[in-house]
Amino acid sequence: MIDLIFNNKSLRHDFKVSIVKRPPTMFSIKNKRKVEVLGGDGDLYLELGGQQDITIPVECNFICSPNEIRDRFRLLKSWLNNVEDDKLIFTDDHNWFYKVVDINISSMDVIKRRKGKFTINFICRGYHFKLDGDEFIDIFNETILFNEYDLAKPLILLRGNGTIEVDINSNKFEVEVNEFVYIDSELEVAYKYEEDSYNLDIGDYPVLIHGENLISYKGNLDSFEIKCRWRCV
Repeated sequence: MIDLIFNNKSLRHDFKVSIVKRPPTMFSIKNKRKVEVLGGDGDLYLELGGQQDITIPVECNFICSPNEIRDRFRLLKSWLNNVEDDKLIFTDDHNWFYKVVDINISSMDVIKRRKGKFTINFICRGYHFKLDGDEFIDIFNETILFNEYDLAKPLILLRGNGTIEVDINSNKFEVEVNEFVYIDSELEVAYKYEEDSYNLDIGDYPVLIHGENLISYKGNLDSFEIKCRWRCV
């Protein structure tokens, strides 16, 4: 029986709630703008970059004693409203996850006093992320990473001191390092601590293209780690 893992808990094992049917595999839509072409055949579509968010509806039900049914639903709502881990994983596709950005939960229908029925709508980013791509790996000078999927926006952790130059596929950026620094291409920020972020002064935030990615660097660097964030639509 299919289950889902979210916010460090299992829907089935921790709440004794079943998924009525497997949600459909969603395909996100590219962000585009339609431009009418006067006198032309059809319209012009301009790609704006990125993918639209998707909504994954999960129909759920559970059975318990009449005096417990509403307390069970309250526990579920509390779990969904206090998110510490935004990964949504379905157990029949356990190597991939969605990034949840918002959650809507329907009201609960109570059937014959013992059965609760409701729907959770998970609003997610328009990509499916590979679970092992969310772990840091060590990078050495002149390393080649192969990306089997779509363009990825990694998180890089540099340890060292002074000005560090990083080159990925001949696209370079420079950053000042004082012990360590993170470069987050998804958020387009650099930071030592999250509450004190800033922009790169020189160069663009790195991406990992489909295929081979050659990584090199210069400077007083002790270690180079990267979360590749492999993803596909």
